[in-house]
Amino acid sequence: MSEKAAAGWKMIDELAGERGIQAMKTVEEFSPRLAKLALEFGYGDVYLDDALDKKQRALITLSSLITQGDNGRGLTYHFNAALRVGVSKEEILELINHCSAYAGFPKAIHAVHVFKDFLENQQQGE
Repeated sequence: MSEKAAAGWKMIDELAGERGIQAMKTVEEFSPRLAKLALEFGYGDVYLDDALDKKQRALITLSSLITQGDNGRGLTYHFNAALRVGVSKEEILELINHCSAYAGFPKAIHAVHVFKDFLENQQQGE
């Protein structure tokens, strides 16, 4: 395993814990090349740069996913990561509100539903 891949696995563990590790292992089993790119570049290069902290990166990632109209899978993963690095529920809701002005209400409302479902699943222990 390359040094960057090892750093990527460590970053995923910090951001998303076991849920993130399992998600990336699923990608790795099905598409090893995509997993390598995500690990080495996405998590090994991008996330390790210290110009922004993890909380800032989490907010940027969520805003990008919301404005793209993510189907929910990426949002769920990154809602978990954001909460793990110290973004509050209230900050996430305000981010979604703010995105409504740039991405439109349908995308923002979809994100609220995904976040609500995520929180309810967290409370049920999933």
